[in-house]
Amino acid sequence: MDDYDVCVIGAGFGGASVAALLAHAGLKVALLEKTARAGGKTQTTERKGYRFEMFGAVGIPAYNSRFHELVDTLGIAERCPFVVPEGDAASIRYLNGDGQWRVCYNPLIATGSEKEMADMKATFGVSDDDLGALAAFYGAILSLQDEEIDALDDTGAYAWMSQFNLPAPLESQVCMNLNTLFVVAVDRLPASEMIYALRDQVLGGAGRYHIGGYGHVAEVCAEYVVEQGGLYLTKTRVQEILVEDGRVAGVRLGDRTIRTRAVISNAGIQPTVLQLAGAAHFPEDYVARVTALEPSWAICGFRYVLDKRVFDAALIPVFSDESWLDEARYQGMLRGEWPNVPLIAIDVPSEFDPGLSDIEGHQLANCQVFMPADTGSELVDEALARCEAVIDELWPELKDHIIRKEPYGAKQISSMSRDVAVPGAGGEAVGIAQVVGQCGKSKPDARTPLAGLYIVGCDAGGRGAGTHQAVDSGFNVAAMVCEDLGVSAVPREVRA
Repeated sequence: MDDYDVCVIGAGFGGASVAALLAHAGLKVALLEKTARAGGKTQTTERKGYRFEMFGAVGIPAYNSRFHELVDTLGIAERCPFVVPEGDAASIRYLNGDGQWRVCYNPLIATGSEKEMADMKATFGVSDDDLGALAAFYGAILSLQDEEIDALDDTGAYAWMSQFNLPAPLESQVCMNLNTLFVVAVDRLPASEMIYALRDQVLGGAGRYHIGGYGHVAEVCAEYVVEQGGLYLTKTRVQEILVEDGRVAGVRLGDRTIRTRAVISNAGIQPTVLQLAGAAHFPEDYVARVTALEPSWAICGFRYVLDKRVFDAALIPVFSDESWLDEARYQGMLRGEWPNVPLIAIDVPSEFDPGLSDIEGHQLANCQVFMPADTGSELVDEALARCEAVIDELWPELKDHIIRKEPYGAKQISSMSRDVAVPGAGGEAVGIAQVVGQCGKSKPDARTPLAGLYIVGCDAGGRGAGTHQAVDSGFNVAAMVCEDLGVSAVPREVRA
């Protein structure tokens, strides 16, 4: 039997960051991961001379992020170099109302230059007045104080955006961005979450990548735990969270038991409460609420290894005015009412870090569309077929340069992250959905009603898009645990 101050279940970015921050604060930490590597849904794997993400991952914001705070706090920045490609590293493919594809190249950090404005007008067919409406939208976002933003937790993003009367093409561009950032319907996304994320994006840009693979930062955080005297185990599944006298006492791993003062779970709030700890240890109303929490959508798509550079940018969104999804459009898609172009997000890791391939000139890419989080959903085949048809139209030479092509969907996402604990969930791309009623003041508390049990990651404790939310949660939950355990060395001042 082993004794530790804290046990962290799951080495996704929430778990890896909170584990490293608590180790930095002087606590003895055990970090347990069921797969072979740290990084959760965004872990980087290595196979046959290539390193690539199992699913698409690119960091937003590019600069001044919680990731920068993390590596600086831990003193691991030199081991985790970040990169943001210069020049026109983003390439929009937009199908206009006349059925014509338009292409626009932009830097990942918007400058507002005359060229950028001219390119937007040409691509989207908009006027100076239309761009003025877009500027007013972003100006309002930048002018709001945090308390004003927090007051919008119960206001839908699309409803708030509608006051600016954006023309359809520019509205489509913003909504497309929100869908890809949050993987939920834009009318159900809280305006507060939208504003925080877009503010970060405007001020800090998009497209931060981690040299060696996006998941490399989580891997180094796990190494840091060991360097501070802690434990890091991979391919290790927690069977049970142990409860004694009304509080957590440790975890059971098959025949092995780890005793601990606190357990922090990055395994998802539903699997943690309903399966690992057990519903009997929580109030009935809490169990009912956890059971009813809605998952984000899943993604499905293809991972490509290509023998030449086919995709001409690091980030490539593909969309039309029909592609972005509110709740009505999403429900229509589930009924088979598809848009003319499904919203496709393409990220090309080798454009960020050519060293991901042992062979110079080879390209790694990930193309993805949305689908339900249900691991048994039958929508995956249709979604993949529609995605592939658009890619073949835009890049007809692609099929002649494929070394390897790997499809994936919600079932594969679940195998890399959270177990299925309630019907229709498990394959969510982010975690519980960032929708009104589940965000801000309505988000589940990272402190559960079971003493000593905390939730970290995208289900509790943070704000932001994707992995940025997970690391934000890591900071905030580390501070909570330090406070509760009477540790004075709180890692960093948490963001309000």
